[in-house]
Amino acid sequence: MLHQRLAQLEREGRPIRVGIIGAGTFGTQIVAQTCRIQGMRVAAIADLKPERAVRALSLGGVPREDIQVAKTAGEIDRAMDGDRPAVTAGAEELLGSGVDVVVEATGIPEVGAANGYRAIRQKKHLVMVTVEADILVGTLLKRMADQAGLLYSMAYGDEPALAAELCDWARTLGFKLIASGKGTRFKLSFRKANPDDVPRMYGFKGKDYNASMFCSFLDGTKHSIEMAALSNATGLVPDIRGMHFPTADLREIPDKLCRKELGGVLENDGVVEAVSSIFPDDTPVERSLRGGLYAVVEGQDDFPVESMASYGEITGMIIGSRSKHAMIYRPQHFIGHEVPIGIARLMIYREPVASVIGQISEVVAAAKKPLKAGTVLDGEGGYATYGMVERAEVAREEKLVPIGLTHGAEVIEDIPEDGMVTYDNVRLVESELLELRKKQDELTG
Repeated sequence: MLHQRLAQLEREGRPIRVGIIGAGTFGTQIVAQTCRIQGMRVAAIADLKPERAVRALSLGGVPREDIQVAKTAGEIDRAMDGDRPAVTAGAEELLGSGVDVVVEATGIPEVGAANGYRAIRQKKHLVMVTVEADILVGTLLKRMADQAGLLYSMAYGDEPALAAELCDWARTLGFKLIASGKGTRFKLSFRKANPDDVPRMYGFKGKDYNASMFCSFLDGTKHSIEMAALSNATGLVPDIRGMHFPTADLREIPDKLCRKELGGVLENDGVVEAVSSIFPDDTPVERSLRGGLYAVVEGQDDFPVESMASYGEITGMIIGSRSKHAMIYRPQHFIGHEVPIGIARLMIYREPVASVIGQISEVVAAAKKPLKAGTVLDGEGGYATYGMVERAEVAREEKLVPIGLTHGAEVIEDIPEDGMVTYDNVRLVESELLELRKKQDELTG
């Protein structure tokens, strides 16, 4: 058992030394939970605001007087030698230290990609929480890690990795994957939401929140990003650009997420899809999967599903009355609090919980409103564009720009509302992220 292996590391005085970049909400959850786990140590945290890192450690029960503020990699190493956690303002100092594994949790694609690239160059195993960076340059980072004999993993506890785990379960047992993804609260009209709509639509008061980040959930971009990550880790593809987002009660999912000839919404099998918990009039479904993950599967013959169905409610099995597909699901995810499980699996069993297998899907950008030439785009969760998951081969053929590359881009040719952002109608900002993406494109053709 994993906890037994961690207990053994603790007894032997060889805990896994974890370095975490980013002490925002997600990073703080990782820190606070890891501090309470035997056999693991939060060895160092890098954040531009070191006081946030101190707060995260304090939430994990670490006395403030035990926390070492470090300005160099050497100071971090000395703190580790004394079994004291270190905080620093610079990621470079953390990456140059002797931590065993790096967790990139900034949530900023440009920063996440750069930190990931440097972590691998510094011979560090890497857990990429910043899924926005993973879907842009994860194929490059994974290849670099493989060539260096290092491990690259998605973050356990985040939705893509947990859905990928369900897919692995299904495939291991010989089931055919029909669809997999997440539950959420979404309708297509939300795509035009902007950061000004966030407090009203989320019920927030005050200003202590990241409006663009929450808007990226609201307008569907984040859902597409997460499902692109799932696609790139499993080979599943979006059925249509931007997904269907069908509204479905938990019990209806196997009959909604099946092929049209069986009464469902899908043109194809083997897709990523998000399921909404609300109808167009905002009425909620009775039993939703919001916050949860699922996989709809088909048996190779009738026996497995019929056998499970014969147990009735004893097994809690959900089986489509029309499709006869079965569904395995997880009703919730514990977000950053579960990430230490993935770190432990990575470092003890030397296996990522999920990892990119190729650039299967992209999240491409479309205009929330008419965009005149000269407009400067503001990226995910902004006022100008929303993101939709699309097959990478289609994105290449149509010269569609990944939304993660649009921040700061200048429109050079008018784009109509809902028109696609292409390499022909915008001028991208030269950046390290763009250079890394070009390197990936050269490797993958």
